[in-house]
Amino acid sequence: MKNKIIIPSSIDEINSVYNWLELQLKERVDMTLCQTILLVAQEITTNAVLHGNQLVPDKFVTIEFEISSTSILIKITDEGNGIKELPSKKEAEELDYLAENGRGLKLAVLMSDKIEVDGSSTKILFKI
Repeated sequence: MKNKIIIPSSIDEINSVYNWLELQLKERVDMTLCQTILLVAQEITTNAVLHGNQLVPDKFVTIEFEISSTSILIKITDEGNGIKELPSKKEAEELDYLAENGRGLKLAVLMSDKIEVDGSSTKILFKI
């Protein structure tokens, strides 16, 4: 099953992504995995709105959801210039959770089964 939502670049819209994803996950995964996916997706969506699209209201963020019997794939795409690379697992393990920048990406690296960046798109894989 595939589904997607497109939001304008506004902090106020991030909660709608959270609620939409929660509906996609409801009764399909256990509560622990659900909360992990919601946290990671919220962090990456926030990065897309703030850093990718820089809160420009006529730029959009697309969140795609795909579920199979073995995995969940979330793809978040903004209209920015993209990022060059993700932190390694080792770098992510050494993160300062109180630091202002980089926390979302580092959490996503640690909490997902696989994550990759291709320009302005971030694909996040979770095994069921």
